[in-house]
Amino acid sequence: MTDNNMRLTTIIVLLVAGILAGTQLGKVAPLIGWYQSEVGFSLVLTGWFTAMIGIFVALAALPAGWAIERVGARKSFFVSALVLAAGGVALALLQSAFAIFVARLVEGLGYLILVIAIPALLNSVPLPRWRATALAVWGGFVPMGFAIDDFLARGIDAPANPRFFLMTAVVLFLLFAVSAVLLLGRIGDAGDERQSSGPSTGSFAATLTIPVVLVSLAFGVYVVVSIGFFTFLPSFLQGPDSALLVSAGTISLTVLLGNFLASLLVRRSARLSLLLAAAGFGVTALAAWPAFTGADGTSATAAVIVFAVAGGLTASTLFAAIPAIVPRGGSAAVAIGLVCQAGGIGTVVGPPLAAVVIDGHGWTGFAWYLAALSAAGAVCLLPFFVGSSVQAMGKPGEEAARTLSGSNG
Repeated sequence: MTDNNMRLTTIIVLLVAGILAGTQLGKVAPLIGWYQSEVGFSLVLTGWFTAMIGIFVALAALPAGWAIERVGARKSFFVSALVLAAGGVALALLQSAFAIFVARLVEGLGYLILVIAIPALLNSVPLPRWRATALAVWGGFVPMGFAIDDFLARGIDAPANPRFFLMTAVVLFLLFAVSAVLLLGRIGDAGDERQSSGPSTGSFAATLTIPVVLVSLAFGVYVVVSIGFFTFLPSFLQGPDSALLVSAGTISLTVLLGNFLASLLVRRSARLSLLLAAAGFGVTALAAWPAFTGADGTSATAAVIVFAVAGGLTASTLFAAIPAIVPRGGSAAVAIGLVCQAGGIGTVVGPPLAAVVIDGHGWTGFAWYLAALSAAGAVCLLPFFVGSSVQAMGKPGEEAARTLSGSNG
């Protein structure tokens, strides 16, 4: 096998391992009733159990990125995969409510490190011309992971076979994680030393430039929009106001079309990635109103699918822009940590914010809320396209300057 083929195989296996990590995030959702009836979780404890991993990421992703930068992405991936797998196996085998809760905490710790280490590796292992595409695919790891959850839960009948379902999910992850570790041992990093996956001394402060902060803010806004949309879409479908003709699961899968579209388009330039992200926000702003207020089933369904696809495009293109906005002397792992922490905060605050809006203003108010947030996400990216801001924002590093002026990422 040639070096390029080996490298490509490694990237694919890493991406599958990451998607299966997303499966660990969502695998408890089909078992909520079982945890309450058979394990003895209260409703409140079930809520904390479900949200636990998101809270981990919201609180600690940025310092985790700093730690990964010091230890190295390869070691971090190996250790975090073992921790996640150990927690997952324990979750499938243990009986008591306390032990299950502790197992999920262990899983959460592994997941926190893993979802920063993998994109850091995708910034160092691929050839430079592959990086944006690899990170664009990575941007869809959560919806792809949830889709696998749904497939497994239906195929195994998860409520009737909960422990077998949980064990299957974690064994699938472990198989690809071990394969990725073995493949990573056979190839080195591609590109310059700033993309190294080994231990580094990249400056924490040098990374937190205006471009990195703006992309992180935009990603946080995206997560608030997306999680609010998908959390309450089933409730909307069950109510009298919905004219939609497809299920919530089908709509969720269309996100992958946006991820795929991004992976095809982001190879051209980093500036194009940011332009596509801004365009994605614009489309979700326009689609929110007809999606939740339209009386015609065909047009409302089209609007909600367009909303979901545009969201997938936005997430993937924001991730694809990361390699180009990290300045010299900065750290990709720290930048990814900040992006993930913004997303984690969005995961925690998004559902309650959406619930308050729906409770107070109904689905019409929710449509306006999604549109306003989407517009705010586009505004976060506006400085990248304002000529007077280019030089001032580009000073922290050559890569950020090249991104803002439209050169290749």
